[in-house]
Amino acid sequence: MKFTLFGKSLSPVSPCYVLAFAVVCVSSGCSHQTASSTDGSAKKGLMIGLTVQSTANPYFVSMQNGVEAEGKLVGATTSMQDGQQDIGHQTDIIDDFVQEKVDLILVNAVDSVGIAPAIARARQANIPVVAVDVGAQGGVNATITSDNVQAGRIAAQYMATRLHGHGNIAVIDGPPVTAVQDRDAGLKEVLKKYPGLTVLSTQVGDGSRDKGLQLGVNILTANPHLDAVFTINDPTALGMELAAKQANRSDLFIVSVDGSPDVVKDMKSHGLIAATAAQDPGKLGKMAVQIGLDIAHGKKPAQDLIKLPVTLVTQDNVNGYAGWN
Repeated sequence: MKFTLFGKSLSPVSPCYVLAFAVVCVSSGCSHQTASSTDGSAKKGLMIGLTVQSTANPYFVSMQNGVEAEGKLVGATTSMQDGQQDIGHQTDIIDDFVQEKVDLILVNAVDSVGIAPAIARARQANIPVVAVDVGAQGGVNATITSDNVQAGRIAAQYMATRLHGHGNIAVIDGPPVTAVQDRDAGLKEVLKKYPGLTVLSTQVGDGSRDKGLQLGVNILTANPHLDAVFTINDPTALGMELAAKQANRSDLFIVSVDGSPDVVKDMKSHGLIAATAAQDPGKLGKMAVQIGLDIAHGKKPAQDLIKLPVTLVTQDNVNGYAGWN
């Protein structure tokens, strides 16, 4: 066998041949792409699979950015997939991750219960799975989320305090995931203390601005006397606010959860959104990678469920809020 470098034929036994092969390999990137495993086969680099509920929501885009940034720090490649608020589609995504033999799967579930079979299949394939932002059944190795009970509680408490414990309110709920259920629990905890607060309407949305607008129109049409609206996230709040503006209703205020840039802008302009319980989706994404890779390397987290605290941002303190990282 001969090897040619710069027009010169080299023998495999020649030291120059070895040097030439190394030069070609480095320049082509082959040493970066593969590494020898113990059985002689090629081994791929670290692969992380992430699926979120919907990339139409900037909250989940910020989470993706956090995952990608942390992945790059450890030399991992991240496959980020949009669940499109469709449990069947998200199930297919996870099954694809299993077929691709990724090293870690991060799941922001569309449905905390419905995603269980797909997660179980990933675990049967010995792939670690970390639930991010919302819990998920099926045997996840760990869950990292905001303290959503706290989020619901502090947003509802702001509403109750501002209304002095008396008034008519409406609630726009959300998808069947633990984060929403926990926010509802925080809301109900506060409502029990204020019997003077009357819930006139509870509507179930999908966490989007469009659905918030649609349900907002319905709520305002049916309730001419409304003091406040509790929404489960910021896109819903923005949709509700648009409905109120279209109806020329300025006799109410809105409280929410997220701390998104659009809501911060709205609050600074003194819109109808009065308060939001701010989360940190980028930090959630980064920590999910750290925890997941530790698990992949045999290091279990001290706790299976990790909750990050939230903070209340209002029109009074919004100028001091740093926003999402």
